[in-house]
Amino acid sequence: MPAHILVVGGTGMLSELVEALASDGGRLSLLSRRASQAFGESGFDCDYHDQQAFAAALTAAVERSGPVDLAIAWFHTLKIAAPRLLAEQVQGRLFQVLGSATADPAHPDRLERAAAVAADLADCRLRQVVLGFKVADGASRWLTNAEIWRGVLDAVVSDRPLTIIGQVEPWSARP
Repeated sequence: MPAHILVVGGTGMLSELVEALASDGGRLSLLSRRASQAFGESGFDCDYHDQQAFAAALTAAVERSGPVDLAIAWFHTLKIAAPRLLAEQVQGRLFQVLGSATADPAHPDRLERAAAVAADLADCRLRQVVLGFKVADGASRWLTNAEIWRGVLDAVVSDRPLTIIGQVEPWSARP
């Protein structure tokens, strides 16, 4: 595993992923609103909607643990400064976890627009992970936290440019 792993938004659906990554022995940093409560000194409290607070937490994480070799980020929106600020600090792979709306066939450019956070950054190798849904026995449902974190971990290990966890087609089956 990389020397410095940084996770944004890892106290909810990705908390088990953070636990798995922490057990690999690398330096781990977690940025979220309640990061220090969940992960002690590895956690940096910030709200990614607050550009200054996010930038300060990101700087502190890099100063403590060195350059970011692997980043995994779940931002509910990309219409803020935080995704680009993070991408600028990554000197390796950035896994961008995206909601199912990114795969909406009515908006085919959403993946490309999401990828813009790493545009023109030679050191940041962007990977995208789209969270889909499951259909079984004629009923659809959203993914469980376990399906999500295991799918994201698989995406990191496999290192594919695009991973879809669950399914996004047929779009009409979306819950």
